[in-house]
Amino acid sequence: MNRVKRHLLVKVVFLALMLVLASIPGITVFAKSPVEISMWFSIGGEPGKATQALVKSFNQLQEEVKVNAVYCGTYDDTMQKLLAAIAAGIPPTIAHIAHAYAPQMVVKGHIQSLDDFIVRDPEVSKADFLYKVGIFQEKLYGIPFNCSNPIMFYNKDMFRQAGLDPEKLPKSWDELYNMAARISTLGDEIRGFDIEPGYMLFGYLWQFGGEWIKPDNSRVLWDSEESIAAVSFMKKMVDDGVACYRGGKKTFVAGKRIGMIFQSCSALTYMIEHCPFDLGVAVQPSKVREMVPLGGGGLYMFKNISEEEKQAAWKFLNYLTNPVNQMFWATSTGYLASNAKAVKSALMEKIFTDDPRFQVPYLQLPYSRIENDTQLVPYMEVKNMFYDAWDRSVLGGEDPTETMKEATKDANEVLRERG
Repeated sequence: MNRVKRHLLVKVVFLALMLVLASIPGITVFAKSPVEISMWFSIGGEPGKATQALVKSFNQLQEEVKVNAVYCGTYDDTMQKLLAAIAAGIPPTIAHIAHAYAPQMVVKGHIQSLDDFIVRDPEVSKADFLYKVGIFQEKLYGIPFNCSNPIMFYNKDMFRQAGLDPEKLPKSWDELYNMAARISTLGDEIRGFDIEPGYMLFGYLWQFGGEWIKPDNSRVLWDSEESIAAVSFMKKMVDDGVACYRGGKKTFVAGKRIGMIFQSCSALTYMIEHCPFDLGVAVQPSKVREMVPLGGGGLYMFKNISEEEKQAAWKFLNYLTNPVNQMFWATSTGYLASNAKAVKSALMEKIFTDDPRFQVPYLQLPYSRIENDTQLVPYMEVKNMFYDAWDRSVLGGEDPTETMKEATKDANEVLRERG
Protein backbone atom coordinates (compact mmCIF):
# COMPACT_ATOMS: atom_id res chain seq x y z
CA MET A 1 0.00 0.00 0.00
CA ASN A 2 1.49 3.36 -0.94
CA ARG A 3 1.76 6.29 1.42
CA VAL A 4 -1.35 8.14 0.21
CA LYS A 5 -3.60 5.08 0.18
CA ARG A 6 -2.47 4.01 3.63
CA HIS A 7 -3.13 7.42 5.16
CA LEU A 8 -6.53 7.58 3.48
CA LEU A 9 -7.49 4.18 4.85
CA VAL A 10 -6.33 5.08 8.34
CA LYS A 11 -8.24 8.37 8.30
CA VAL A 12 -11.42 6.80 6.93
CA VAL A 13 -11.34 4.07 9.57
CA PHE A 14 -10.52 6.52 12.33
CA LEU A 15 -13.10 9.15 11.47
CA ALA A 16 -15.88 6.69 10.68
CA LEU A 17 -15.47 4.81 13.92
CA MET A 18 -15.31 7.96 16.01
CA LEU A 19 -19.07 8.02 15.56
CA VAL A 20 -19.30 4.55 17.02
CA LEU A 21 -17.26 5.60 20.05
CA ALA A 22 -19.83 8.20 20.96
CA SER A 23 -22.19 5.37 21.83
CA ILE A 24 -19.72 3.47 24.01
CA PRO A 25 -20.56 3.54 27.75
CA GLY A 26 -18.45 6.12 29.50
CA ILE A 27 -18.27 8.45 26.47
CA THR A 28 -20.96 11.08 26.85
CA VAL A 29 -21.11 13.71 24.15
CA PHE A 30 -23.07 16.39 26.02
CA ALA A 31 -21.64 16.49 29.54
CA LYS A 32 -21.06 19.74 31.43
CA SER A 33 -18.16 21.23 33.40
CA PRO A 34 -15.35 19.00 32.20
CA VAL A 35 -12.86 17.58 34.64
CA GLU A 36 -9.39 18.66 33.52
CA ILE A 37 -6.60 16.13 33.66
CA SER A 38 -3.00 16.17 32.45
CA MET A 39 -1.02 13.59 30.54
CA TRP A 40 2.75 13.76 30.12
CA PHE A 41 3.98 11.79 27.13
CA SER A 42 7.42 10.77 25.93
CA ILE A 43 7.44 10.38 22.16
CA GLY A 44 7.90 13.00 19.47
CA GLY A 45 7.86 12.88 15.68
CA GLU A 46 5.03 11.02 13.95
CA PRO A 47 4.11 9.06 17.12
CA GLY A 48 3.86 12.36 18.97
CA LYS A 49 1.50 13.71 16.30
CA ALA A 50 -0.62 10.56 16.49
CA THR A 51 -0.81 10.93 20.28
CA GLN A 52 -1.95 14.53 19.97
CA ALA A 53 -4.54 13.47 17.36
CA LEU A 54 -6.02 10.94 19.78
CA VAL A 55 -6.13 13.49 22.58
CA LYS A 56 -7.83 16.01 20.30
CA SER A 57 -10.44 13.50 19.12
CA PHE A 58 -11.22 12.48 22.73
CA ASN A 59 -11.68 16.11 23.77
CA GLN A 60 -13.95 16.77 20.80
CA LEU A 61 -16.10 13.66 21.24
CA GLN A 62 -17.26 14.43 24.78
CA GLU A 63 -17.42 17.25 27.29
CA GLU A 64 -17.00 15.39 30.57
CA VAL A 65 -13.21 15.33 30.51
CA LYS A 66 -10.61 17.64 29.05
CA VAL A 67 -7.13 16.23 28.60
CA ASN A 68 -4.13 18.55 28.52
CA ALA A 69 -1.27 16.64 26.88
CA VAL A 70 2.31 17.77 27.45
CA TYR A 71 5.33 16.43 25.58
CA CYS A 72 8.17 15.93 28.06
CA GLY A 73 10.98 14.65 25.85
CA THR A 74 12.51 11.18 25.95
CA TYR A 75 11.62 8.48 28.47
CA ASP A 76 14.64 9.55 30.52
CA ASP A 77 13.60 13.21 30.36
CA THR A 78 10.08 12.34 31.45
CA MET A 79 11.35 10.29 34.39
CA GLN A 80 13.48 13.16 35.66
CA LYS A 81 10.56 15.57 35.41
CA LEU A 82 8.24 13.10 37.11
CA LEU A 83 10.61 12.61 40.04
CA ALA A 84 10.81 16.38 40.49
CA ALA A 85 7.01 16.76 40.24
CA ILE A 86 6.43 13.98 42.77
CA ALA A 87 8.89 15.56 45.19
CA ALA A 88 6.98 18.82 44.84
CA GLY A 89 3.64 17.06 45.35
CA ILE A 90 2.30 18.00 41.91
CA PRO A 91 2.41 14.91 39.69
CA PRO A 92 0.38 14.78 36.46
CA THR A 93 -2.79 12.73 36.33
CA ILE A 94 -1.33 10.27 33.82
CA ALA A 95 2.24 9.71 32.69
CA HIS A 96 3.59 7.85 29.70
CA ILE A 97 6.48 5.86 31.18
CA ALA A 98 8.83 3.28 29.68
CA HIS A 99 7.75 -0.12 30.99
CA ALA A 100 11.35 -0.79 31.99
CA TYR A 101 11.37 2.31 34.23
CA ALA A 102 7.97 1.86 35.86
CA PRO A 103 8.98 -0.54 38.68
CA GLN A 104 10.66 2.20 40.70
CA MET A 105 7.46 4.27 40.56
CA VAL A 106 5.28 1.34 41.61
CA VAL A 107 7.58 0.19 44.40
CA LYS A 108 7.64 3.68 45.89
CA GLY A 109 3.83 3.76 45.93
CA HIS A 110 3.28 6.55 43.41
CA ILE A 111 1.16 4.60 40.90
CA GLN A 112 -2.52 3.67 41.14
CA SER A 113 -3.51 0.04 40.55
CA LEU A 114 -6.05 -0.24 37.73
CA ASP A 115 -7.61 -3.56 38.75
CA ASP A 116 -10.67 -2.01 40.40
CA PHE A 117 -11.39 0.12 37.34
CA ILE A 118 -11.27 -2.92 35.08
CA VAL A 119 -13.52 -4.96 37.37
CA ARG A 120 -16.17 -2.23 37.24
CA ASP A 121 -15.89 -1.64 33.49
CA PRO A 122 -17.75 -4.18 31.31
CA GLU A 123 -16.00 -2.88 28.19
CA VAL A 124 -12.48 -3.77 29.33
CA SER A 125 -10.73 -7.01 30.19
CA LYS A 126 -7.11 -7.78 30.98
CA ALA A 127 -7.35 -10.40 28.25
CA ASP A 128 -7.70 -7.56 25.72
CA PHE A 129 -4.06 -6.58 26.22
CA LEU A 130 -1.55 -8.54 24.14
CA TYR A 131 1.47 -7.81 26.30
CA LYS A 132 1.98 -8.66 29.97
CA VAL A 133 3.59 -5.35 30.84
CA GLY A 134 2.70 -2.96 33.65
CA ILE A 135 1.91 -5.90 35.96
CA PHE A 136 3.42 -6.03 39.43
CA GLN A 137 2.61 -8.74 41.98
CA GLU A 138 -0.30 -9.81 39.75
CA LYS A 139 -1.87 -6.33 39.75
CA LEU A 140 -2.16 -4.16 36.65
CA TYR A 141 -0.64 -0.70 37.05
CA GLY A 142 0.09 0.34 33.49
CA ILE A 143 -1.93 0.11 30.29
CA PRO A 144 0.31 -0.96 27.36
CA PHE A 145 0.33 1.87 24.82
CA ASN A 146 3.34 1.97 22.50
CA CYS A 147 4.98 -1.45 22.64
CA SER A 148 7.71 -2.24 20.15
CA ASN A 149 10.32 -4.75 19.14
CA PRO A 150 13.32 -4.08 16.88
CA ILE A 151 13.14 -5.34 13.30
CA MET A 152 15.62 -5.39 10.43
CA PHE A 153 15.40 -2.70 7.77
CA TYR A 154 17.47 -3.24 4.65
CA ASN A 155 18.25 -1.58 1.35
CA LYS A 156 17.12 -3.93 -1.42
CA ASP A 157 18.92 -1.85 -4.04
CA MET A 158 22.24 -2.37 -2.23
CA PHE A 159 21.55 -6.09 -1.99
CA ARG A 160 21.09 -6.27 -5.76
CA GLN A 161 24.21 -4.17 -6.41
CA ALA A 162 26.20 -6.60 -4.26
CA GLY A 163 24.82 -9.60 -6.16
CA LEU A 164 22.57 -10.66 -3.27
CA ASP A 165 18.96 -11.77 -3.55
CA PRO A 166 16.92 -9.25 -1.49
CA GLU A 167 14.30 -11.92 -0.84
CA LYS A 168 16.82 -14.33 0.73
CA LEU A 169 17.50 -12.85 4.14
CA PRO A 170 19.99 -13.82 6.84
CA LYS A 171 18.61 -16.36 9.31
CA SER A 172 21.72 -16.40 11.48
CA TRP A 173 24.32 -13.88 12.59
CA ASP A 174 26.96 -15.70 10.56
CA GLU A 175 24.84 -15.30 7.43
CA LEU A 176 24.32 -11.61 8.26
CA TYR A 177 28.09 -11.19 8.60
CA ASN A 178 28.68 -12.71 5.17
CA MET A 179 25.99 -10.57 3.52
CA ALA A 180 27.31 -7.45 5.23
CA ALA A 181 30.80 -8.28 3.94
CA ARG A 182 29.47 -8.51 0.37
CA ILE A 183 27.70 -5.16 0.64
CA SER A 184 30.80 -3.54 2.14
CA THR A 185 32.75 -4.27 -1.05
CA LEU A 186 30.60 -1.69 -2.88
CA GLY A 187 32.78 1.18 -1.60
CA ASP A 188 35.30 2.29 1.01
CA GLU A 189 32.67 4.25 2.98
CA ILE A 190 29.96 1.60 2.70
CA ARG A 191 29.17 -0.80 5.52
CA GLY A 192 26.83 -3.75 5.19
CA PHE A 193 25.37 -3.42 8.68
CA ASP A 194 24.93 -0.74 11.32
CA ILE A 195 25.06 -1.96 14.93
CA GLU A 196 22.74 0.21 16.95
CA PRO A 197 22.84 0.18 20.79
CA GLY A 198 19.91 0.95 23.07
CA TYR A 199 17.48 -1.82 23.86
CA MET A 200 18.72 -3.71 20.78
CA LEU A 201 21.72 -4.76 22.92
CA PHE A 202 19.49 -7.03 25.01
CA GLY A 203 18.51 -8.89 21.87
CA TYR A 204 22.13 -9.38 20.83
CA LEU A 205 23.00 -10.80 24.25
CA TRP A 206 19.94 -13.09 24.40
CA GLN A 207 20.42 -14.34 20.84
CA PHE A 208 23.94 -15.46 21.72
CA GLY A 209 22.54 -17.39 24.69
CA GLY A 210 23.35 -14.92 27.46
CA GLU A 211 21.26 -13.52 30.28
CA TRP A 212 21.33 -9.91 31.44
CA ILE A 213 20.64 -10.48 35.13
CA LYS A 214 19.69 -13.27 37.53
CA PRO A 215 15.92 -13.72 38.00
CA ASP A 216 16.15 -12.48 41.61
CA ASN A 217 18.10 -9.34 40.54
CA SER A 218 20.98 -10.32 42.82
CA ARG A 219 23.68 -9.88 40.18
CA VAL A 220 24.11 -9.02 36.49
CA LEU A 221 25.62 -11.66 34.20
CA TRP A 222 27.46 -9.57 31.63
CA ASP A 223 30.75 -11.40 32.25
CA SER A 224 29.37 -14.75 31.06
CA GLU A 225 30.94 -16.53 28.10
CA GLU A 226 27.78 -15.93 26.05
CA SER A 227 27.60 -12.22 26.82
CA ILE A 228 31.25 -11.68 25.94
CA ALA A 229 30.74 -13.68 22.73
CA ALA A 230 27.97 -11.30 21.67
CA VAL A 231 30.09 -8.20 22.29
CA SER A 232 33.14 -9.78 20.63
CA PHE A 233 31.18 -10.72 17.52
CA MET A 234 29.90 -7.16 17.06
CA LYS A 235 33.38 -5.76 17.67
CA LYS A 236 34.78 -8.13 15.03
CA MET A 237 32.22 -6.89 12.50
CA VAL A 238 33.37 -3.32 13.09
CA ASP A 239 37.08 -4.20 13.14
CA ASP A 240 36.70 -6.17 9.90
CA GLY A 241 35.07 -3.20 8.19
CA VAL A 242 31.76 -4.93 7.45
CA ALA A 243 29.75 -2.97 10.03
CA CYS A 244 29.69 0.42 11.70
CA TYR A 245 28.58 1.25 15.23
CA ARG A 246 26.05 4.00 15.90
CA GLY A 247 25.81 4.92 12.22
CA GLY A 248 22.26 6.05 12.85
CA LYS A 249 18.86 5.92 11.23
CA LYS A 250 19.40 9.07 9.17
CA THR A 251 22.54 7.65 7.58
CA PHE A 252 20.66 4.50 6.61
CA VAL A 253 17.73 6.49 5.23
CA ALA A 254 20.10 8.48 2.98
CA GLY A 255 20.65 5.20 1.14
CA LYS A 256 24.35 5.55 0.36
CA ARG A 257 26.40 4.02 3.17
CA ILE A 258 24.50 1.34 5.14
CA GLY A 259 22.87 -1.83 3.83
CA MET A 260 21.11 -3.17 6.96
CA ILE A 261 20.08 -1.76 10.32
CA PHE A 262 18.02 -2.87 13.32
CA GLN A 263 15.57 -0.26 14.59
CA SER A 264 12.42 -0.24 16.67
CA CYS A 265 9.32 -1.09 14.67
CA SER A 266 8.13 2.39 15.68
CA ALA A 267 10.38 3.68 12.90
CA LEU A 268 8.40 1.76 10.27
CA THR A 269 6.16 4.52 8.91
CA TYR A 270 9.07 7.00 8.99
CA MET A 271 11.27 4.60 7.03
CA ILE A 272 8.57 3.84 4.45
CA GLU A 273 7.89 7.51 3.84
CA HIS A 274 11.50 8.77 3.83
CA CYS A 275 13.71 6.07 2.32
CA PRO A 276 14.42 6.93 -1.36
CA PHE A 277 15.17 3.29 -2.19
CA ASP A 278 13.46 -0.09 -2.27
CA LEU A 279 13.01 -0.70 1.47
CA GLY A 280 12.84 -4.21 2.86
CA VAL A 281 11.72 -5.20 6.36
CA ALA A 282 12.48 -8.54 8.00
CA VAL A 283 12.67 -10.37 11.30
CA GLN A 284 16.01 -10.46 13.10
CA PRO A 285 18.45 -13.35 12.64
CA SER A 286 19.43 -15.61 15.53
CA LYS A 287 22.49 -17.34 16.93
CA VAL A 288 21.83 -19.74 19.81
CA ARG A 289 18.15 -18.82 20.08
CA GLU A 290 15.49 -16.57 18.62
CA MET A 291 14.76 -13.71 21.01
CA VAL A 292 14.10 -9.98 20.67
CA PRO A 293 13.35 -7.36 23.32
CA LEU A 294 9.86 -5.95 23.79
CA GLY A 295 10.21 -2.31 24.74
CA GLY A 296 8.10 0.79 24.66
CA GLY A 297 5.91 2.41 27.24
CA GLY A 298 2.58 2.42 28.98
CA LEU A 299 0.13 4.81 30.56
CA TYR A 300 0.22 5.06 34.34
CA MET A 301 -2.22 6.85 36.65
CA PHE A 302 -0.87 8.53 39.77
CA LYS A 303 -2.24 7.89 43.26
CA ASN A 304 -1.97 11.41 44.62
CA ILE A 305 -4.93 12.85 42.66
CA SER A 306 -8.62 13.25 43.44
CA GLU A 307 -11.16 10.47 42.88
CA GLU A 308 -12.85 12.65 40.28
CA GLU A 309 -9.58 12.91 38.34
CA LYS A 310 -9.07 9.15 38.59
CA GLN A 311 -12.48 8.43 37.08
CA ALA A 312 -11.79 10.93 34.31
CA ALA A 313 -8.36 9.42 33.71
CA TRP A 314 -9.83 5.94 33.38
CA LYS A 315 -12.24 7.12 30.68
CA PHE A 316 -9.32 8.50 28.74
CA LEU A 317 -7.18 5.38 29.21
CA ASN A 318 -10.09 3.24 28.06
CA TYR A 319 -10.45 5.41 24.98
CA LEU A 320 -6.77 5.36 24.01
CA THR A 321 -6.51 1.60 24.18
CA ASN A 322 -9.78 0.49 22.58
CA PRO A 323 -9.48 -1.53 19.34
CA VAL A 324 -10.31 1.36 17.02
CA ASN A 325 -7.74 3.74 18.40
CA GLN A 326 -5.09 1.07 18.72
CA MET A 327 -5.55 0.24 15.04
CA PHE A 328 -5.18 3.92 14.17
CA TRP A 329 -2.14 4.15 16.44
CA ALA A 330 -0.38 1.12 14.99
CA THR A 331 -0.91 2.03 11.34
CA SER A 332 0.04 5.66 11.91
CA THR A 333 3.28 4.93 13.72
CA GLY A 334 4.51 1.37 13.25
CA TYR A 335 4.24 0.62 16.98
CA LEU A 336 2.56 -2.65 17.88
CA ALA A 337 -1.15 -2.44 18.59
CA SER A 338 -1.67 -3.49 22.21
CA ASN A 339 -5.31 -4.53 21.88
CA ALA A 340 -5.81 -8.10 20.64
CA LYS A 341 -9.09 -7.20 18.96
CA ALA A 342 -7.32 -4.60 16.83
CA VAL A 343 -4.67 -7.04 15.64
CA LYS A 344 -7.27 -9.68 14.78
CA SER A 345 -9.57 -7.27 12.95
CA ALA A 346 -10.35 -7.57 9.23
CA LEU A 347 -9.03 -4.07 8.62
CA MET A 348 -5.66 -4.88 10.18
CA GLU A 349 -5.50 -8.05 8.11
CA LYS A 350 -6.09 -5.94 5.00
CA ILE A 351 -3.23 -3.64 5.96
CA PHE A 352 -0.94 -6.65 6.42
CA THR A 353 -1.96 -7.94 3.00
CA ASP A 354 -1.53 -4.59 1.26
CA ASP A 355 1.88 -3.96 2.84
CA PRO A 356 3.37 -7.05 4.56
CA ARG A 357 6.09 -4.90 6.14
CA PHE A 358 3.57 -3.88 8.79
CA GLN A 359 3.17 -7.50 9.86
CA VAL A 360 6.87 -8.17 10.51
CA PRO A 361 7.02 -7.06 14.18
CA TYR A 362 4.00 -9.26 14.95
CA LEU A 363 5.85 -12.27 13.51
CA GLN A 364 8.44 -11.77 16.27
CA LEU A 365 5.91 -11.71 19.12
CA PRO A 366 6.20 -15.44 19.91
CA TYR A 367 9.82 -14.86 20.91
CA SER A 368 9.68 -11.27 22.15
CA ARG A 369 10.86 -10.84 25.73
CA ILE A 370 9.98 -7.89 27.91
CA GLU A 371 12.81 -5.47 28.58
CA ASN A 372 13.57 -5.48 32.32
CA ASP A 373 11.38 -8.57 32.76
CA THR A 374 12.82 -9.06 36.26
CA GLN A 375 11.48 -5.60 37.24
CA LEU A 376 14.78 -4.28 38.54
CA VAL A 377 14.18 -1.02 40.40
CA PRO A 378 17.53 0.79 39.76
CA TYR A 379 17.21 -0.19 36.11
CA MET A 380 18.08 3.18 34.59
CA GLU A 381 21.44 3.39 36.35
CA VAL A 382 22.45 -0.22 35.74
CA LYS A 383 21.27 -0.17 32.11
CA ASN A 384 23.46 2.86 31.39
CA MET A 385 26.48 0.99 32.77
CA PHE A 386 25.72 -1.86 30.36
CA TYR A 387 25.42 0.50 27.41
CA ASP A 388 28.69 2.20 28.34
CA ALA A 389 30.52 -1.13 28.48
CA TRP A 390 29.34 -1.94 24.95
CA ASP A 391 30.45 1.49 23.70
CA ARG A 392 33.88 1.07 25.23
CA SER A 393 34.26 -2.44 23.80
CA VAL A 394 32.93 -1.99 20.28
CA LEU A 395 33.63 1.67 19.62
CA GLY A 396 36.36 2.48 22.14
CA GLY A 397 38.63 -0.40 21.24
CA GLU A 398 38.80 -1.93 24.72
CA ASP A 399 39.07 -5.67 25.27
CA PRO A 400 35.50 -7.03 25.58
CA THR A 401 36.38 -9.63 28.19
CA GLU A 402 38.06 -7.21 30.57
CA THR A 403 35.53 -4.44 29.96
CA MET A 404 32.49 -6.65 30.57
CA LYS A 405 34.07 -8.12 33.70
CA GLU A 406 34.80 -4.65 35.05
CA ALA A 407 31.28 -3.42 34.23
CA THR A 408 29.78 -6.51 35.85
CA LYS A 409 31.71 -5.86 39.06
CA ASP A 410 30.64 -2.20 39.15
CA ALA A 411 26.99 -2.97 38.42
CA ASN A 412 26.83 -5.69 41.08
CA GLU A 413 28.20 -3.22 43.60
CA VAL A 414 25.27 -0.94 42.77
CA LEU A 415 22.86 -3.84 43.27
CA ARG A 416 24.41 -4.64 46.66
CA GLU A 417 24.10 -1.01 47.76
CA ARG A 418 20.46 -0.84 46.64
CA GLY A 419 19.58 -4.25 48.03
